Amino acid sequence: MPKGLKFLLLTLLLCSWTGPASADYILVLKNGRRITVQSYREEGRMIKFHDLGGEIAISKDQIQSIEKAVQVPLPQQTQLQGPAAGPQAAERLLTPEEERAKEEKEYQQKLMEVTGQLKEVQDRYSQLLRGTTSPEPSQLVTEEQIKASRADVISRFRDATSNPSEPAPVRLLAPSPFSSLPPTITEERPPARAPTTYENLPYTETQKEFSDLRNQAIELDKERESLINEMRQKNLSIGSLFLE
Repeated sequence: MPKGLKFLLLTLLLCSWTGPASADYILVLKNGRRITVQSYREEGRMIKFHDLGGEIAISKDQIQSIEKAVQVPLPQQTQLQGPAAGPQAAERLLTPEEERAKEEKEYQQKLMEVTGQLKEVQDRYSQLLRGTTSPEPSQLVTEEQIKASRADVISRFRDATSNPSEPAPVRLLAPSPFSSLPPTITEERPPARAPTTYENLPYTETQKEFSDLRNQAIELDKERESLINEMRQKNLSIGSLFLE
């Protein structure tokens, strides 16, 4: 075979090369061409590999790099483990007893989380006020404790007066001079509430912290009581999640 024709056939063979799906290496040529092969070997200045037409040799000068191919398993090659190999078994439905146990566990987990959050807020409040999270009673003797106690009292008073509701009208019954007629009903509104000493003053940082902690504790306690009532209505076990 003439040398020119042999080189032409080799070039056409390289251009049509796609490589098998289970190839292990990629030959990257300097002209940008990528050839995927299962294996190769080096002989002197040549890289040789096999394809459907036989063995092919390429000069190392034409190869830029040789990369390891990434193997992607086909879906049908995925192996199932355990006795469930074969068609996937349908998910088993839970029995009424299992459904109840699952619901009870979810309620108990939620109650435990809310109780933990409430305990954390109470500890932060106690630490801010008394300098300790201990439930044991203690006297406020240090200057810091006295200041904190004063800030707590003022913030409680300001919370109670910052958004007050207007007093409701009072209904007055005036008996009729005639026994056959019903009494006359009139309404009187109490006078508007006068602003207090602390109402127009801004919260200090400590007063605001006391106020925020109290509001958090109130909301968490409401959520906790609501969960407990729901569990009692469903006759679910509450457990021993009680605050110290």
